[in-house]
Amino acid sequence: MLDRIWIIAWKETIDNLRDRRSVGNALGTVLFNPIFYIVLFGFVNRSVSQQAERPLQLPVVGAAHAPNLVAYLEQNNVEILAAPAEPEAAVRSGEADVILVIPDSYGESFSSGRPAPVQLLADESNNSASIVVDRAEELLQEYSGRVGNLRLLARGISPAALAAVPVDVVDVSPATQGGASSVLNLLPVIMITAAFFGGFYLAVDTTAGERERESLEPLLLNPVPRWAILLGKYLAALAFTIVATGLATSAFILLLRLPQVQEFTNIRLDVNNQTLLTAVLLMVPVVTMAVALEMLIAARARSVREAQTYTQLVALVGFLPAVFLSVLPVKQQAWMQFVPTVAQLFLVNNVSRGEPLDWPAAAVASAITLLLTVAALAAAIRYYYQERIVLGK
Repeated sequence: MLDRIWIIAWKETIDNLRDRRSVGNALGTVLFNPIFYIVLFGFVNRSVSQQAERPLQLPVVGAAHAPNLVAYLEQNNVEILAAPAEPEAAVRSGEADVILVIPDSYGESFSSGRPAPVQLLADESNNSASIVVDRAEELLQEYSGRVGNLRLLARGISPAALAAVPVDVVDVSPATQGGASSVLNLLPVIMITAAFFGGFYLAVDTTAGERERESLEPLLLNPVPRWAILLGKYLAALAFTIVATGLATSAFILLLRLPQVQEFTNIRLDVNNQTLLTAVLLMVPVVTMAVALEMLIAARARSVREAQTYTQLVALVGFLPAVFLSVLPVKQQAWMQFVPTVAQLFLVNNVSRGEPLDWPAAAVASAITLLLTVAALAAAIRYYYQERIVLGK
């Protein structure tokens, strides 16, 4: 019986490779994701780095009222510009990202040792100006802190008295990650996306597609149990999905290791082979579940279009939680280890950060995912023994 299953799997694989358009669509989908995420995060990281390094152009109203403050800003990579005639209108229209307003009373208040407030005009709805606004606000706070410390020293009070509980943030993340931790969180997302889309076309074509081409019924008339036919088709789709997932993962890691990509994105990322192997092994049950669900939908659907619609919905349900959880500050909860794809997401993230693998949690997540795989295959086999598998209704 194993040789018959192998023959069916080989036949489906050859048929799929002959359909170059389907193969191209499948590989294009899974390989587009790592490129898209790298370009997206690269532009964001590059933009932040460039904004932090280039001189901050800051229009100032009333610069003559605070010469020391202006000198401090100029010493910290700030280019002081003349303010427009209508500062608020200029910020609101986007002509200026931020404008510093120093009132006439600043000099008198500052000289007398009283608080001398200034204003930063900013449009909080303008996301592109947020980096500039944050830089200007941070510099003003630093200047305020320095002046406050000098005033305390002049009165014989140590500035340390104000810092009752000093806090030093110590970064204990692996040195190889640095500022690339958010990008590293995308590794399981890339793998889960490929798991659901890598064998998508083959899973639909081997059942719903063959039904529409009227080639499924002659195949079922062969003296082979229908469960063996389904398993052969499943193994073909599974093999293609594993290859697609491997290609997507390799492309993601290799691209981030290229000097040209690192220079463009300002991201330095290095993941050791043991971490990659662990991530791949954790994702194997997800791949088996994704293909089994797609085979079940393809057997249940009445047409290729219906199968594609429902399969895409299942794929979205499968990988969208991973996308959101990878970027949102959500802490891992105990119940998450019982949710397929979500459990694997946190397990891979923890391993990627250098933590040891939680074997009990990995065993539970893998067992639940494999149980869903078996259940989906059993349901698909049941449909293969019904007339609807041929009639589509």
